[in-house]
Amino acid sequence: MTTPTVKTKQLNGEDDQQFQRIETLHQQLKAEQARAQELLAKLKSEDVQPPKSLLNEYHKQAKRLEKETGGKKRMGIGMAEMKAEEREIRELEARVSGLEGKVRGFEGLPPDRELALTEVEKMRKELVVLARRRDEMFEGLVEGDK
Repeated sequence: MTTPTVKTKQLNGEDDQQFQRIETLHQQLKAEQARAQELLAKLKSEDVQPPKSLLNEYHKQAKRLEKETGGKKRMGIGMAEMKAEEREIRELEARVSGLEGKVRGFEGLPPDRELALTEVEKMRKELVVLARRRDEMFEGLVEGDK
């Protein structure tokens, strides 16, 4: 089996710059990988220990869950349960996002209901005036083209 021959060409200025950028990025990635490896090794070492308060909280939560499940120990949830939980969380996030959008529509209104309704009615009238003005301007443009 023969290896294919690779034709080399002279790098022009633009190709050389691109090669230099790629080489720089490659060096940066190698340095970042080395830092990540160091951090991973540090995290795996025995020097990294959770604080006592966190361990106490973990034990409290474990006891609470044990009481809630009637003492039945469960080794964890399966993939199906995790996916269902994730799906439910995403649905809730979408719902919250939609509600936040609706709430943003009321920003700037007074907290008093009557004052807020008055403000909305005022804005509605202003919208009608602006729409009428827009229509008149459009008609003026159309008539000007004739």
